[in-house]
Amino acid sequence: MLKRTMSVLLLCAIVASTVACGDAADDSDVTTEGGATDTATAEVTGRDAVSDNLPDMDYNGATFTVLNRTGFEYEFTAEETGDVLDDSIYNRNITVEDRFNIKLETYTVDSNWGDEATAFNNMLRSSIMAGDGAFDLVAGYAATIPSIVADGIFMNWNELDYVDFSQPWWSEEIANELTINGKTYMMTGDLSLALWRGMKCIYFNKQLASDYQLGDLYSLVESGDWTLDKLEELTTNIYEDLDGDGVKTAGDRYGLLTFGTTAIDSMKEAFEVKVTEKGEDGFPEIVLNNERTIEVIDNLISYIFDSGFVYMPTDFSEAAEDTELQMFSDGFGVFLTANLGDAETLRAMNDDFGILPYPKYDSNQKSYHSTAHDNLSLFEVPIDAPDPEMTAIITEAMCAESYKQVIPAFYDIALKTKAARDEDSAAMIDIIRDGLIFDWGYLHSNALGGVGHLFVELIRSNNRNFASRYDTNSATYEQKLDEVLEIYR
Repeated sequence: MLKRTMSVLLLCAIVASTVACGDAADDSDVTTEGGATDTATAEVTGRDAVSDNLPDMDYNGATFTVLNRTGFEYEFTAEETGDVLDDSIYNRNITVEDRFNIKLETYTVDSNWGDEATAFNNMLRSSIMAGDGAFDLVAGYAATIPSIVADGIFMNWNELDYVDFSQPWWSEEIANELTINGKTYMMTGDLSLALWRGMKCIYFNKQLASDYQLGDLYSLVESGDWTLDKLEELTTNIYEDLDGDGVKTAGDRYGLLTFGTTAIDSMKEAFEVKVTEKGEDGFPEIVLNNERTIEVIDNLISYIFDSGFVYMPTDFSEAAEDTELQMFSDGFGVFLTANLGDAETLRAMNDDFGILPYPKYDSNQKSYHSTAHDNLSLFEVPIDAPDPEMTAIITEAMCAESYKQVIPAFYDIALKTKAARDEDSAAMIDIIRDGLIFDWGYLHSNALGGVGHLFVELIRSNNRNFASRYDTNSATYEQKLDEVLEIYR
């Protein structure tokens, strides 16, 4: 079992530093780590004290089946291994199973990008249309599951009792973005550990930052001065031909290491470049074609390709991404754009690292924004779910227990460095989570003819010609938008 007897100091740090999926009203009585024992106890019970307001139900040993993706079983299944994260997931499951007298099971299907995701969606659609009643809950691939929402095979979360998007294990901002005309067919929250692992951030090598005299980067964030211009300024002239071959390769040191897929894609959200925005009628409109989009693309291309201080591989495979993580681990980069979950890998590096949010675009931008890698789970309720009320209750309970047990364990793992638990980075993760946003148009990019991926495609191909690319396909984008929105109308 997850050890509830872990040190008061560690629990205090976890609870005090953690804000998940909404305002942490439960932490209002938190004081300093040096508080009295009874105060520390109040902090430990802070998350547990948040009631999910669910009724007492006995489902007589019923099976609750989740359709999940191969490689993401860890979101729902874990053994008691002694690993703090595995144990927290195991204990969450036991808590919910015992409370409601159910048996949690998962049905796992391959659903990677491309043909696998298409096959996953086709299988799910066929099962639901046949009325199989096979699944109580679907944990869909965020990049591709929106493509079948228009088929009318999912229930509206807002019509299900007991699911409360105002609770801290959900995000009201995300719920608002995904709700159209009172209908929410997909939602995510603390139940998706992939959401947390995939949150975009910037790592920095503390030793190299000191060597290059970059100053207090945490204070830079807290003052609101952490911008793209500041990142460019800090990385200017940081390049060393470490392998001595006279060519800029993966064997050299750079100011910034970045990867040309979702690391770049996520800069849209960070820099307030929107694919869609709700109009006066509450329905999304495609708004990507504007001067800000063109300006941001131009500035990023200049920084990545022209400055000489940024390394982005031309190969966008998983192997290349792993190589870039290794480059950072080996001291070949001062900054790295990556996922929060990569901290688990980077803990093996010789130098300590820190965590920062993506910067603002400029000083006129009021807030830091982040998003997550698009492989997170979006949850859907099939229209043939055997007992929709049970689905609502168990999903709410699972998400609540994730907030109480799993997310604090994730914080603990992500923030452990060779030196100690990094409380400064804990504050940065709070900022990252508080600024988490999704873009409805980006999530539906496949269904909208690819408009949401136009940003990253142009940048990584060093192509500034946004206007002509957009104009060529604009009619298709609008037509497909109307088709997708029909289910919401």
